Amino acid sequence: MRPFWRAREFSTLLILAFEILFFTWYLWPQDGGSHPFLNFDNVVLIFKYSSIYGIAAIGAAIVIIAGMIDLAPGAVIGLTSVVTGYCFVVADWPLGASMAAGLLVGLGAGLFSSWLVVTVKLPPFIATLGVMGIWRGLGFVITEARFYDLSSKLPQNWHVMGLPIDWMGPIVMIVLAIVFHILMTQYQWGRAVFAVGGNETAALFSGIRVGRVRTMAFVIAGLLASVSGVVLAAVQGQGKADLANGYELDIIASAVVGGTSLAGGRGSVVGAVLGALIFGVLRNALPQIPGATFYDRMIVGVVVIVIVVMDQVLVARSAAR
Repeated sequence: MRPFWRAREFSTLLILAFEILFFTWYLWPQDGGSHPFLNFDNVVLIFKYSSIYGIAAIGAAIVIIAGMIDLAPGAVIGLTSVVTGYCFVVADWPLGASMAAGLLVGLGAGLFSSWLVVTVKLPPFIATLGVMGIWRGLGFVITEARFYDLSSKLPQNWHVMGLPIDWMGPIVMIVLAIVFHILMTQYQWGRAVFAVGGNETAALFSGIRVGRVRTMAFVIAGLLASVSGVVLAAVQGQGKADLANGYELDIIASAVVGGTSLAGGRGSVVGAVLGALIFGVLRNALPQIPGATFYDRMIVGVVVIVIVVMDQVLVARSAAR
């Protein structure tokens, strides 16, 4: 509900800027050659793979702002790539129809998760943990532990609307971030999401249909995860059940680092995208430092813990005022 250029969102941008400046300095070539980190191709590469996390992180942020959690986006991404690959390679559907079929995976996943949480009354953590296992297992059942090679049917160096395929993910991420930022800050639906996550009882007595808001949050999160799956399948040229394995931590971490409070009621979808870029820069630069690759996952875990602790301190201080 706050303007973007305040508090946590602005600090996220500062962290990203500091991170870029640090790696630019640390990886500066001593022989005067081309910079291994700060060059156009590498910037595109960072945006390309950060967009997979960033698109899904927008949906994760909305769910968390609504006071819930979704552990299934990685499994949804993997199953989406499998369904897209099956329809395109095995069933010989057109690419557009195959992608649309992949998006239906996200729609179904969101509806199923919301049914378990809203109707069956399961805790979101338990419900989405079970859904994660179901979707991941279904992907292996469909592929029988193999993969679908989309690249064999896609033209070499193919373009989408005149742009290289590597730009597909970043453009989709930026457009979706703008759209959902406007929806969350300028429309009644977005205010309802913040209200439900901030105080469910107060939202209920204010006339907000809490169940409908939660259902929409899960459906949007599922659809955005499937968008990531379609983009990943197109960019990597394959559909595999184990794609995006373990992405759940990165997606949730991107939303949290971007200013979304795990307590609900506060956050920003633009901040979630910035959080994805922070981890994208980190994962791109660390392999270029000898021996630093092994610290990748550890650093992500430490950052998440530090941010959550800071968030709890801020919440406690606000409550004390």
